[in-house]
Amino acid sequence: MVGLIARAGLAFGVLLTLAAVLLLLLLPSGTAESSISALTVGLGLFLILITSIALYIERKRR
Repeated sequence: MVGLIARAGLAFGVLLTLAAVLLLLLLPSGTAESSISALTVGLGLFLILITSIALYIERKRR
């Protein structure tokens, strides 16, 4: 069950990060929107890191 949740979190993190990176490329720098997009990239990468660790621990346990 933890593996399924971690895979869903990983997919969501990748989708979130890719969308925010695309927005960062299209938005002018220095605006509020680009700041929020940069924050979203950071949150997406953090989610990818946490879910990757959870998947690693789950696979190592088996």
